[in-house]
Amino acid sequence: MSQINTLYSSFKELENQVAEKGRFTVIAIDGLAHKLGISQEGFLKFFVRTNSFASSIQNIIREILSIEYNVSCKLIDDAGHTEDDTFCIITLRSLDAPLQVYFVEIFTMMLLKLQPIPSNRELSVEIENLIAIFDALTSPPKKKIQGLWAELLVIDQSTRPEVLINAWHSSPSAKYDFTLGRDKIEVKSTSSEERVHKFSLDQLNPSPNSRLLIASTVVRESGKAADGLSVRELYEKIRNKVPAVDSQLRLYTIIAETIGSDIAKLESIFYDYTAAVDFLEFYDYHDIPSISKDNVPRLVSEVIFSSNLNGLIDVRSNDSPFEMNSSNLFNSLI
Repeated sequence: MSQINTLYSSFKELENQVAEKGRFTVIAIDGLAHKLGISQEGFLKFFVRTNSFASSIQNIIREILSIEYNVSCKLIDDAGHTEDDTFCIITLRSLDAPLQVYFVEIFTMMLLKLQPIPSNRELSVEIENLIAIFDALTSPPKKKIQGLWAELLVIDQSTRPEVLINAWHSSPSAKYDFTLGRDKIEVKSTSSEERVHKFSLDQLNPSPNSRLLIASTVVRESGKAADGLSVRELYEKIRNKVPAVDSQLRLYTIIAETIGSDIAKLESIFYDYTAAVDFLEFYDYHDIPSISKDNVPRLVSEVIFSSNLNGLIDVRSNDSPFEMNSSNLFNSLI
């Protein structure tokens, strides 16, 4: 993250430079052949060097992003050197600082996935992913931030976080938070003294061959100085454990799809990390007080109930008969 902050700080210094039409002041991106620059309006621009010039790929103009292929322009670096060339220009049409920082981070990761000088076709695939992320960041949130934080905590506490990341839901509205074949994990959090959680009828009545664990923890708001971590900081902890760029991007994409326009809360709300780790437990769904579908009248639907999980045995305990080792998903929790 420090490299991204340094890059963004250098970008902000470009605001003092006045760009002219077709001329842009830019800075280099370490390890990449591409440049970062600024528009006359103060918008952030990536200048991506590609190895193809004739292309049928259409330019894209969206409310917040624009992508222009094969643009001839003159770039001027901070040492005064000029460069005339053709680039693909990706512009974030926003002056919002958090969005700009995330744009730099996300798109830099995407560029690292590509070959040093990609084709327009290769670049367009990542552009589609970029558009999806930023569409999500301007949409209403799909889940409360406490729930997202608790899901990230489960990934953070895993001995193999990449397994949890790959099993994480592709949609925040999915029935279960983590699914790998027949094995599933649903994450529940509470801020109360009692370990009481709400469940839908379907959540505790999975298909007959499914194996389901309920992850339960107590998540309470905290000050940053009081061992509190934000979603952003918890994401950074996980990212440092996962070297694969694909996994890092998947992690970030799901966070964006979940948090939506509440993006500012990623860094402004903190939860007690130590307490949440201490309270984190995993239970076999068979042990949780629930309602059988057989007891629900035929014309009754959308049944939701609360269950008290106090006193249940953690499946990681030696006293639990639950078999963890036969599952890649569950084994990553040990």
